[in-house]
Amino acid sequence: MVHHPVTLRASAAAFFSLTDSGLNGRWRYTLGVFLITMVWLLGGGLVYWVVGSLPLGTAREYLALNASLMMLLLGVLIVHVFLHRRPLRTLVTTRKAISWSRMFQGGAVWGAILLTGVLLESALYPARYVWSFEFQRWVLFLVLALLLTPLQCAAEELFFRGYFLQAMGRIFRKPVVPAVLSGIVFAIPHLLNPEAVVHGMGIMAITYFVMGLLLALVALRDAGLELSIGLHTANNFFLVVCFGYEDSSLPASAFFTSVTYDPVFSLASVAVGGLIFYAWFFRRAKDDAHWTQSLE
Repeated sequence: MVHHPVTLRASAAAFFSLTDSGLNGRWRYTLGVFLITMVWLLGGGLVYWVVGSLPLGTAREYLALNASLMMLLLGVLIVHVFLHRRPLRTLVTTRKAISWSRMFQGGAVWGAILLTGVLLESALYPARYVWSFEFQRWVLFLVLALLLTPLQCAAEELFFRGYFLQAMGRIFRKPVVPAVLSGIVFAIPHLLNPEAVVHGMGIMAITYFVMGLLLALVALRDAGLELSIGLHTANNFFLVVCFGYEDSSLPASAFFTSVTYDPVFSLASVAVGGLIFYAWFFRRAKDDAHWTQSLE
């Protein structure tokens, strides 16, 4: 049997029902969002400044950025456990336990989609990517990415697709509205990224929104964050150690670097790749459910 119901509305309802346990009044979510934001901005800003002041060489900016996001993770966990008094699992999944294999599946599929997109872009624009591999620097960033990228992406997913999405689900039971709101809120802080300033706020805002919307719809359709965490982690890991681009918000040492970032191609890649990812998991889930029902 498939884990989740066969429609977006049914699986989203199951995900939103996780808030039926614990203490979940609207004032608690209002206070919770405020507290998490303050811990992230103030605590994260302080941590970023402290780590950024240390003599950490070429990895300083990367470490400072990721360390600041640990404050977002800390804020979400504190609010969820002490303000709402709910088990951590209810922020993540409707499964009986968090599915690590589901995370790896999401990461593997998105990684394959990203690689296909880069190969296509390289074929269409041969001069766009240049070899930028430096062994010692790359090994350093590989180790850091393996250790920190999953935590960084989990922090964002637990807030944007976990806490905030569930909060909106208590107000809007139809899944599309919470997903859209989550996508908007996800896009806002990303507009501070260097690439948004360099390549245009408008096109980058749409790209961030589409990515946020994709992650939200995947979480709702799968009734859990595992696929979204896997997708997000693979995306950021890929940018750090495989194919990066100039003016990226993620300091990196990749095999190849894009010297000409094309925001339109990037938006198209996210949109098309997102459709493929969604269809890969949930078209098959629907077919499997129909097959199972035919045996009953």
